[in-house]
Amino acid sequence: MLIAQVHWKGGEVTKLDVLKGKSGIHRYVSPLELVELIRTLATEFSDIQIARILHRKRLKTPKGRPFMAYHVANVRNKYNIPKGLRVPLRGEDVYTAEKAAELLGACRSTIIRWLEVGLLRGSQLTSGAPWRIVVTKEDIERLKPNEVGEGRYPLKGAASALGVSQQTVLQKVKSGELEAIRVRTGRRVGWRIRLPISIYDNQPALF
Repeated sequence: MLIAQVHWKGGEVTKLDVLKGKSGIHRYVSPLELVELIRTLATEFSDIQIARILHRKRLKTPKGRPFMAYHVANVRNKYNIPKGLRVPLRGEDVYTAEKAAELLGACRSTIIRWLEVGLLRGSQLTSGAPWRIVVTKEDIERLKPNEVGEGRYPLKGAASALGVSQQTVLQKVKSGELEAIRVRTGRRVGWRIRLPISIYDNQPALF
């Protein structure tokens, strides 16, 4: 406990009792939410990877600086958080977005779009963290470009034939109501969708 005195202009003196700060305590303290996030990320990621994830999430250190690996290490050491590992894959047929793109002959942005519409299954530990994407043999057969696409409609043509939007067609592909594959025509890659027989006969399709 410290005793402080305030000397007023009129000559009066006021005594105040002030709690003495504890050794090592300062205002640059990591919020509890940040500490717990680092604790969670450290179960799978290295300090470098965690720093990148925090940067993508636009989080900064208590001093307002971008996170670096040593900042993450300092937080771990202070709160006894075990050192993280390299990104592990969990289960069979699970890949990063980059590896999934390689397997399916697509770019990373296409893989993310397929995740958004439900054509692929995947998850993230937190936003900004690497994706864990399931790519089975069936997914590769369905999504990897093929050379043959006879008897199938392109996405725009299928939407026109069905009288629905292209997004609706993709939702039907996702649910299994429509059979679709990706095909390569020269340098171009696109969807080829098999429509119900009733479409070929110009009759209403039943779903």
